[in-house]
Amino acid sequence: MGPFPLKQVRLGWHDAGTYNKNIEEWPLRGGANGNLRFEIELKQTLSSQSSFSGLVNALKLLQPIKDKYSGVTYADLFQLASATAMEEAGGPKFPMKYGRVDVSEPEQCPEEGRLPGK
Repeated sequence: MGPFPLKQVRLGWHDAGTYNKNIEEWPLRGGANGNLRFEIELKQTLSSQSSFSGLVNALKLLQPIKDKYSGVTYADLFQLASATAMEEAGGPKFPMKYGRVDVSEPEQCPEEGRLPGK
């Protein structure tokens, strides 16, 4: 498996991995909300975990799809790309549900440090 599928899996994980079940208010609770498309979020991810620097390239590869299908949210697109990459690598087929809502501005991104540590 080449680097592209791995980056898509990481993209889905980083977008969803900030979820906190103890926070009721959206978007403060985090989760799959398309926040990785904002520069502030990418900078935090890149500075804290240099092994995930390929996320920028993963985003660039998905942008033409988003441009063509503007009604699809980034949150759904990131999770679909991640699930498809896992399936293409020989993993299970994940049932998908759509309708995730994107955060609309960088200020709605979860605070730094929400991803589980190494």
